[in-house]
Amino acid sequence: MRSRCTATTDTVCAPCQDEYFSSEHNHRFCQSCTICNTRKGSVEVKKCEKTSDRICKCVAGYMPDARYTLGSVCSPCPEGSYSIGGYEKCQPWTNCSLLGKNTLQPGTKTGDAVCSSHVTQPTTSQSATPTLNLSTTPHKNNTSTAVFAPSRPSLIPSICSDTSSPTETNWGSISLILICLILLMVSGMSILLLIIQAAKKETKRRPHRNSHKEENSFRLPIQEEQIDSDSSLIKN
Repeated sequence: MRSRCTATTDTVCAPCQDEYFSSEHNHRFCQSCTICNTRKGSVEVKKCEKTSDRICKCVAGYMPDARYTLGSVCSPCPEGSYSIGGYEKCQPWTNCSLLGKNTLQPGTKTGDAVCSSHVTQPTTSQSATPTLNLSTTPHKNNTSTAVFAPSRPSLIPSICSDTSSPTETNWGSISLILICLILLMVSGMSILLLIIQAAKKETKRRPHRNSHKEENSFRLPIQEEQIDSDSSLIKN
């Protein structure tokens, strides 16, 4: 429409200019066509015509921005999500580990993660399960302990490296006490052996001294007898 009707003139209509359209019979002016912002992830699906607006949509990895005409301006998907394009919101990647499956292909901005078709038990969950079973249920049968046997070596270093464990502290103090007692016993035995050896040496020396004394004691009377005999001869 170029001009509205008045009391003396009729309404004057004219075709819409380029980049303008009018989709119905009315007395309004032509509207401007929507512009697809290619820098914001938008792409043209249908061209602008005299009777219809331009249609835009988001490319893969983007989702529509609600503040603008649908599909004209798009926002990139946040980390951990994807979009195949169009007018849908970004969807989070499938977590294969939660499903018990292996991740064959990680997710991207334009595609979901690809998981394996069969369910597999993660190795981390296997190593964690025996730890709980060994500590909480020690009365399990032989088959369960045989299955959990590979996880025992991983538990031993963790127990030994815990310096705050009261059990390790008690063993350390007991071992120190035992070592001290052994050293005291050894030193005591060595002292006793030295005393015994010294006593034996003393007993060996004593008989010689007594023998010398006895000899001296026997000699004195003999000398006295000789003196007495000499004195008797002198008197005679």
